[in-house]
Amino acid sequence: MKSARSSNIERITSILAGFDARNRPRSTRAVLRDAGLSRATGFGLIRALVQAGWLERVDHGALCLGPRAAELAYAPMEPPLPRSAAALTALKGKPEEPQIPVSVADPEWDPALVRSIETDRFRKSPPFVIGFSNASTSNPWRQALVTSLAYGQGVARGQIERIEVRDAHDDAARQLRDVDALVDKGIDLLLISTTSVTDSALSNRLAALAENGLPIVAVDRRPQDRTSLVSFVTASDQRIGWMSALWLSEHLKGRGRIWMLSGLKGASPAIRRQQAALAVFNAFPNISVENVSYTDWTAAGGSTAIKDLLAAESPAPDGVWCDSGLQGVGSVHQFAAQGLPIPAHTGGDVNEMYKTCLSHKVPMVGLDYPASMGARAVAVALDILRGTPVPQRVEVPVQVVMSRGSETPSVRADIWAELHVAWKQTGETILSRGAAPGAARQSQERS
Repeated sequence: MKSARSSNIERITSILAGFDARNRPRSTRAVLRDAGLSRATGFGLIRALVQAGWLERVDHGALCLGPRAAELAYAPMEPPLPRSAAALTALKGKPEEPQIPVSVADPEWDPALVRSIETDRFRKSPPFVIGFSNASTSNPWRQALVTSLAYGQGVARGQIERIEVRDAHDDAARQLRDVDALVDKGIDLLLISTTSVTDSALSNRLAALAENGLPIVAVDRRPQDRTSLVSFVTASDQRIGWMSALWLSEHLKGRGRIWMLSGLKGASPAIRRQQAALAVFNAFPNISVENVSYTDWTAAGGSTAIKDLLAAESPAPDGVWCDSGLQGVGSVHQFAAQGLPIPAHTGGDVNEMYKTCLSHKVPMVGLDYPASMGARAVAVALDILRGTPVPQRVEVPVQVVMSRGSETPSVRADIWAELHVAWKQTGETILSRGAAPGAARQSQERS
């Protein structure tokens, strides 16, 4: 007769074995079904596995393997993507397309994904005071990050006395003052999302604070000098830039004119996404990138960029690459306002982008940058202050979202846009915000 412990081990094994090598998110219902577990038994095990870090809740209650499982595997959360132009294009039998390997930069592979940092020196007794220096709350995504952070604080209950939050309003000098003000508050740990990766003054100040023993965790955006960080909680910007550009190139069958709308100039996510996208576009000799505009990750910025380009008597492009739907919304609306056919677009994150593209039947792909990393950063901060080893880099998984019928030879959907969109919620809703007020109920309804 099997012991209860043996039975639980088998159940846990069956749950973890249901995830593939890409660690693609799965609904709770699918996990329980494939593991042959009832809701009564399975929900309790899943809850325990999430709390222990073996599983992680992502967009809309879906599950993926957590950081502890990734550490055991000694592998990145996301596999390297193909290097050859032939693998990129998958357009065989067309001699004008590249058919031989070319040098294309891989998305960032950082050994920090599997490197653990000992944190005994930071061990303290709760409750803790945590400071968060936020680059800004200038768009819905950045506001959702703060909401996710607050959710993480709520989950921690009595472990956190308070989280002191400062908003730098995208001003590097102001953020430097914010950091000093937070330190003066006697914080036990600093969370920071930097205004600019190139700001040396802030980077130098963080290095000095780290030297004096303050643990620092970057979330979303990192400083110039990463050695000041205990951990960096983020998502793969390379994957976002690479996959979106690859989809657009293949959707256009390797031929066409592209306008690029990047986010905030100098921000590390915008830099990495743009570099990865350009590496892909450069592998297609008949893809022409005609313009790169910066939009500050706002709908107004996207709209103005497209309006100015069209006013310059440029014919409409075949595709618009956006590193986020925050500016993509403005781009799509501008084409519609001028009565022009709307070209294929990239860019996820914001609910309005999915609503608009689906309503206008615009071919699109979105890779939502998960705002849920706010709550994940709080969990990492608590582990540090408890003296628990943490990964040097924590990547929150990114899903590929696209409208039905828009898949290409190399890019497949993790979820259809028609199922991802939230028609009853506001256009500014960030769908990757993770758990927030009311999110638990919504995720149960969707799963």
